Amino acid sequence: MERKNIVDPNYPYTYRRTLCAIKRLVCRYRGLLRIGETGSSEQGRNIPLLILGTGKRKLFLLGSIHGREYVTTGYLLRCAEEYAHSAQCPKGYGGFDLQKLLLEYSFYILPLCNPDSVEIALGRALPEHRDEAFCAYTYKNNGRNVNLNANFPFEWQAVPKERQGGDFAASERETRFIMSLCEKHSFEAALSFHTRGGCVFWRDSVNGLVPYDREMAESISRGCNLKLCPETKEKKDCAGGFENWFRYRYNRPSLCVELVSDETAPFDLACREFERYTDWERTRLIPLVSAKAL
Repeated sequence: MERKNIVDPNYPYTYRRTLCAIKRLVCRYRGLLRIGETGSSEQGRNIPLLILGTGKRKLFLLGSIHGREYVTTGYLLRCAEEYAHSAQCPKGYGGFDLQKLLLEYSFYILPLCNPDSVEIALGRALPEHRDEAFCAYTYKNNGRNVNLNANFPFEWQAVPKERQGGDFAASERETRFIMSLCEKHSFEAALSFHTRGGCVFWRDSVNGLVPYDREMAESISRGCNLKLCPETKEKKDCAGGFENWFRYRYNRPSLCVELVSDETAPFDLACREFERYTDWERTRLIPLVSAKAL
């Protein structure tokens, strides 16, 4: 009988749908997938950590740090399912031996690290604080209207007011949970997935060179058809960012990956036509290519 996929990224992964998919994946792929620590959002929603593989070398993958970019949740869940399935089959996956790779590496996946924001962007919740410009469809901040990707303790004082980085660094529960995972698990690298640009941000002028950052970025660019961005020069553009904080804290590579090349594509359309807009046949290999570059 042909296997029926659990994950269908052509429909938005709401909070409840994400929790259900994770439970079903762990049940189907026992021994390969398991649930790790669970954090909590500012509005009380769970933030589950999905762990794939049994290897000692750990990579950290984050999705939906901005709610409107919920296509990245479906992307990471589909990666988890296809990698786990391939590890149980004799044939390879895009040239990778997943049976062997998942004995060496473990992927620590936060597919929905800003659940309040996703629910708000999908019209299923409201933020605590709204300004006159509030629009659910384009909403990216958390439940307290703080941009998590400007809330990390890296040059936080330089975060421009319009980026909405919060009252102080690491003021948000979601930020602190992500930081606690990094402190506990000693990840070799991190990838934060976003939507628009079809490119990879990999270095900033404040941190400068980080071991293996160019190798990872160039491997992704060559193997997955994404543009390589120039070094981020302005402090205000990288202040408070997750990947920038990770480089600063651990001196290890942390990349921001923008999956969708068409910057004009509506957020919901990128989800409804997932394979087309994410260039899935190429981008499905990003975590694997990254692991092999280390």
